[in-house]
Amino acid sequence: MAIIPNDIEKLKRSQFLSYLDTTPTGNSRTWAVLGVGITEYGVAYNPQVDTEKWIIEDNSRTDHSSNQKQGSVTQKCYKNDPVFTFVNNGRDKLNYKSHILDIDTWNGTEGSYPAKMNDVIITVNNYMGENAEIEYDIYYDGDTVEGTVTIVEGVPTFTPSA
Repeated sequence: MAIIPNDIEKLKRSQFLSYLDTTPTGNSRTWAVLGVGITEYGVAYNPQVDTEKWIIEDNSRTDHSSNQKQGSVTQKCYKNDPVFTFVNNGRDKLNYKSHILDIDTWNGTEGSYPAKMNDVIITVNNYMGENAEIEYDIYYDGDTVEGTVTIVEGVPTFTPSA
């Protein structure tokens, strides 16, 4: 008796893509793939959960009021990598803002993939060291915009959902 369905498919990390906007002040986006020199990246949701127990009840009530999403990056420095160049240029700036596009390429059909776009704030934590790395955090700022992405020659085009 088979317990595991036949259509289960193992996903690869390379099927989850993130792009950083390297020209965030203009009206158009210049997306650069987040990944050159990066061996690990994930998004911590850091849920904000509030709990209270009313005196007239035996069990508490819980409210998941928000997520405080954040990704931490350790990136080896590569000359001409647009993400490294952009983050390096903001090393000494406060509230260094941009946008991020998270794409699930494993879940698409015919070149269209589900995606989420967020405003972000980037903070640099450490620079250089023995291994020529830059360490930074990407803080997701505000509400997520859900939509789809098409990727042509490595360049994503985001379309928000209606």
